[in-house]
Amino acid sequence: MADWKLLPEGYFVIPDPENGDEMSYWRRKDKGKHKRFSFEPSPLKAKYGPRLLTCDPRMKGLKGEARNDYVRGWYKGVKWPYMDRVVETIADDPVLAGKRFAELQLRCCVCGKGLTTDESKVIGIGPECRKGMSMEFYIYNTCLQVSYHFY
Repeated sequence: MADWKLLPEGYFVIPDPENGDEMSYWRRKDKGKHKRFSFEPSPLKAKYGPRLLTCDPRMKGLKGEARNDYVRGWYKGVKWPYMDRVVETIADDPVLAGKRFAELQLRCCVCGKGLTTDESKVIGIGPECRKGMSMEFYIYNTCLQVSYHFY
């Protein structure tokens, strides 16, 4: 599985790998509620990609180790490749994925708080999260704003 721990912390929106017409929202954060790294859909109850349901007819009659083997195989062959595509898409251009989140939600792509000033809305990052960032970052983000168009 692709290493999502290498992604920057923040919120991202990408075209869903299984259905390019839909957008999927993701959050990567360090040290959350359980004091560990996480990469998950945003909001937490969102369900993206393939899902294995307990009522799946292919699991009917499977018990014990046979059921466990089927579930492990399904994750290895279906779910993990999907998650790899998600991580690779974000890793290809995390700034664009974060910018897309800020534009669609009017929220900071780093912390998720609402953006209120015009400058924050253009850059996609609130004033507190921008502290310590270089001018090159602002220039890149502003150019990205001008050249990026919604789907």
